[in-house]
Amino acid sequence: MQEASLFESILRTNIINFIIVVSTLVWIFKKANLGALIQKLADDIRLSVEKSSADAQSAISQYKTTKKSVKDTPKLQEEIISQAKNSAQNIKEKIEQKTLLEKNELKKNVEKILLSQEEKFKKLTISEIYNASIDMAKEEIQKRLDEKTHQRIIQKSIEELDEIEGSLS
Repeated sequence: MQEASLFESILRTNIINFIIVVSTLVWIFKKANLGALIQKLADDIRLSVEKSSADAQSAISQYKTTKKSVKDTPKLQEEIISQAKNSAQNIKEKIEQKTLLEKNELKKNVEKILLSQEEKFKKLTISEIYNASIDMAKEEIQKRLDEKTHQRIIQKSIEELDEIEGSLS
């Protein structure tokens, strides 16, 4: 019986200790507002799980899209290569046309310049020949005028001498 009373004493003290611990924990939960903190943690975890679920759905959707596009990649590559070849051919043709137009324009401009220069040199040459001819004619006229003038002066002098001789006789 003493064992039963010892057991009862231990049981009573344990129950009292349990009640004290539970009361202390309740008081701490109320004071520290641990319920709200636990609720907030639970909400954060729930939001994190929901976000992870949405991200997983998005990743699955992207995977399906990527898988579908990868399936069509060779066809797309062929289309891109074909478009690139067509673009390159069009650019080549445009460059050839533009080059031909510029070549023809340059040729016309060169011909105009050559004709202009040729005309200019002709005029210059004619002018130089004309000036040289005039200079030569002047020299010749001066030579002839000098001789004629000289002859006339001599003739005049002879006539004057004849007049003087006629007046003396």
